[in-house]
Amino acid sequence: MQIVLLLVALLTIAGALGAWRHSPLYSLKTTLRLGAVLLATVAATVGVALGIFSGPLGHSPEAQGVLVAVAAVALATGATGALIRISDAHVAQLPGPVRLITIHRHRVQRWIWRTAAYELINAGAALVLPSSWKWLPLSLGGFVLLACGPTLLAFYMRARRLDSGMSAVLADPWAHWQYTPAQWEAWASNQLEWERSKLSRIAWRRDWFKMLKGLSLMALIFAGCSWLMVDGGAGEKLAVAAGGMALVMVMALLVNRANRGACERRHRRLLVAPREAYFGAEGFFWGGEYSPWILSGSYLIEATAPRDPPARLVLVFQTFNGSSAMPVAKRIPIPEGREPDLELLQRKLGERCRKAAIHLA
Repeated sequence: MQIVLLLVALLTIAGALGAWRHSPLYSLKTTLRLGAVLLATVAATVGVALGIFSGPLGHSPEAQGVLVAVAAVALATGATGALIRISDAHVAQLPGPVRLITIHRHRVQRWIWRTAAYELINAGAALVLPSSWKWLPLSLGGFVLLACGPTLLAFYMRARRLDSGMSAVLADPWAHWQYTPAQWEAWASNQLEWERSKLSRIAWRRDWFKMLKGLSLMALIFAGCSWLMVDGGAGEKLAVAAGGMALVMVMALLVNRANRGACERRHRRLLVAPREAYFGAEGFFWGGEYSPWILSGSYLIEATAPRDPPARLVLVFQTFNGSSAMPVAKRIPIPEGREPDLELLQRKLGERCRKAAIHLA
């Protein structure tokens, strides 16, 4: 098990380094600062551990457990904040009269309040439960706090950048496109058909051999794991392997069904979104969503305007999902008569996103 966790950690680190190396935010100075934060975090972790387990608290396991939990949350949250502050240092500065939008922060704040309420419930339960059961709410609360503390901080810092950038784009856009209800509905239908065409569909007569190879490989992996890790007879090991395979297959079917329904959900959201598009120095707003041109986890790599109808602008972003990066295309319809704006966007995006391939005019 330790070997598997180590491999996952190494793959995650390798993927993160590869994605960071190709990011427009990459620089040697920033990389050295990030490395210094990581080294300082490791040193602080070692120092805190030695202080807790070798100090005067060595005879109080309860106090050690509390201090370990508090130190883990503090170190993880502090390191997360420092890393984001270094990698995503840019925050859009707004002139005084511009109203700051807070839509992204409000979404994160709801989860912060929910987490705080959950922690209060666990603290209250620990006060009223008998001493033999206090460990249960304290363990649950500590686990959620350790998992959510750094994550919520990262989401809040990202939301702050999104709110500032969106406010700047809406206040001072390069171009502002508006659509009629008929144009919007026609494009929403076109987008739905395009997304459906991108879904991979299983053709049993064509894909049966590939599926057979995948199932055979999965059976070997589960059989090997159950043989090495399960104590018992051959029947028990076989049952564990079969149960693991069945669980993975059920999860795959559920994920596939959710992916097929995602197209319809996005279609419904697009129909009720504002019928307009804004392009500015920080990013663009379209379909009710704001996307920055450059952020550590997502940045523009290509912009094109295909000649075949319908007239559209295609923006391709490289997104990082934790261990690997993948391109995500965003399609924006070009209203009739706004084709001259492509020359402006060509020039502005070329200046803003120097590593991206911009081919609009």
